[in-house]
Amino acid sequence: MAVKPKVKCQKCAMYSETGLFCDVISPDELDGLSDESRTATLKRGETFSGEALTTWPIVAVATGVLSMQHLLEDGRKSIAALFMQGDIIDLRDISNRNRGHLIALSTSNVCRLSPAMFQRIMESNPDAQHVVWRNLRDQTFRAIDHSADLSKKQALEKLASFIFECRHRQARNVSENSVVIPVRRVDLAEYLGMQPETVSRCFRNLEERGIVELKSIKHVKLLSIPALRRIANGDKNPVNLRDPAKDTFKILSFG
Repeated sequence: MAVKPKVKCQKCAMYSETGLFCDVISPDELDGLSDESRTATLKRGETFSGEALTTWPIVAVATGVLSMQHLLEDGRKSIAALFMQGDIIDLRDISNRNRGHLIALSTSNVCRLSPAMFQRIMESNPDAQHVVWRNLRDQTFRAIDHSADLSKKQALEKLASFIFECRHRQARNVSENSVVIPVRRVDLAEYLGMQPETVSRCFRNLEERGIVELKSIKHVKLLSIPALRRIANGDKNPVNLRDPAKDTFKILSFG
């Protein structure tokens, strides 16, 4: 893990992206936070040690994807949560550090925020409070949805739901009909509780139905958002039929 000596706020997405934490704090607050915080670049597979999280328990994700993973004695793992750009992970006052490991799923730039400065800003800056509370609320709702997906949905339904999750979280300048899958298939399988082969088979299923087009391993074009939404909501058999003459879609449901 390469640690930079000082935060370069002007080049950090937490500062440059509208509506993120460092965008809404004052110049003096930003200077103080920059002086007392530290940045780090993690490669895929690198993790924060327990000692590091004790000293720096608040992590802001500038770029990349971090995961909260649980490892079993026999080598099995599960990914309980994904954290992407703009997410603030607050692990203060967690009595049991064995609840999971914070591991990078891609090259990720993070800011390890000074707990003292972060708390000071939160107590005095209502805009910063709003951003952090909204982010933590979104994390809570994603955890609830993810739990429901794992317990009740079939493989295709879970993948459809994840595509919408990525669509909701991606940068505003990305077309609403294009979705970037930010993690590898093997990690996506762990997150969704599936085998990698099942994930690939579900992608092919959606493409064969004309619901999505796979531009690459990571880039998905949405051809029929209504059909994909119906699958995500539990309709197992929507059929997408293209009318070549009109180049439109007709969505039917059987069963």
